[in-house]
Amino acid sequence: MAKILNRLVSGYMRKFWLGFVISTIVGFLYFLYLFYSEEGYLPTITKNYPYLLASIITANIIAVLIYSTDVFLNRRLPWHEHLSARLVIGLVKNLAISIGVIFLSGSILAAIEFDGFDFDFLWVLYSDTSIKLIIITLIAVVLYSLIYFALFSYNQYAVVHIDAVKNQRKQLKLQFDALKSQLSPHYLFNSLNTISSLIFKDPSLAEDFIRRLASTYQYILDNNQRQYVTLQEEVEFVKSYNYLLKVRFENNLHLDINLPPNIMESKMPPLTLQMLVENAVKHNVISKDQPVSIYISAIDNTDIKVTNTKTRTPAHVSSLHVGLDNIKKRYSYFTDKDIKIEDGSRFTVKLPVIKDELSKTA
Repeated sequence: MAKILNRLVSGYMRKFWLGFVISTIVGFLYFLYLFYSEEGYLPTITKNYPYLLASIITANIIAVLIYSTDVFLNRRLPWHEHLSARLVIGLVKNLAISIGVIFLSGSILAAIEFDGFDFDFLWVLYSDTSIKLIIITLIAVVLYSLIYFALFSYNQYAVVHIDAVKNQRKQLKLQFDALKSQLSPHYLFNSLNTISSLIFKDPSLAEDFIRRLASTYQYILDNNQRQYVTLQEEVEFVKSYNYLLKVRFENNLHLDINLPPNIMESKMPPLTLQMLVENAVKHNVISKDQPVSIYISAIDNTDIKVTNTKTRTPAHVSSLHVGLDNIKKRYSYFTDKDIKIEDGSRFTVKLPVIKDELSKTA
């Protein structure tokens, strides 16, 4: 806590001293310009230090007022929501503050120098100087507002790109989590057990099973860094994966895929369909007396529907929300449309078809 407080104080003090130095320099330049434009030569600081001090103090007061009102305005009228209005209102506000404080400061100096304040007399005496002051103040305020806007734009640009990198890293982490779930010891143990039982019973089938198993792992390793794959790629992978399941469960597990050709090039996070098929297998007892059917179809070319029949839940299996949450989070990276889940006599997951929404990742 102390370290955080020290960082905050240190950051605040750096901003304070930076603002003080810049404001002091601006005040000094104002003093030099006005003196030289009136007298035609550079001032002697020792003889004119009261005016120099007044100019520096005035510049710092203006800086404090502009900064504090900018902070307030940023909260009430954020740049990213009201860009044009924020720029115009900030410009008018800063100009009013600057001219107002300069006028007040000049009035106080005049009252001290002439033992009173007579506007008509002072205007005749300093009208040219006042006009010059207003013009250079207008230029300074416009420059400040444009620089402030440029810094905001750069900051927003940096924030957007940082968020994009963070989102990409989150997406890759989710995909890595999906990868780890596929390489789980339980899955590998079941596959090796199947191979072991086939080696003596049907060596040819065992060899084919090993090749298909290697193919599925190759797909996982090839796509674990990709943000999305086509529906066609995912379907082909699920067909290979289904072959392994059919060897284990024989005719007790049935997979039916019926998807229209016009959505096969749509996108989805890799391993999405495979995880849903695996969930159906994992969370149901599959036997000759309790077969399970899985259907993958489309609804009006807008949703991909994955439905499985339900049997008894194995005693050792926990909730399936981890896998579904993983899919939801990865889909949210590509689309604002929700994944719909229906858990009734059958378990159904509806995945939105992603075609032209990948700009969300940009």
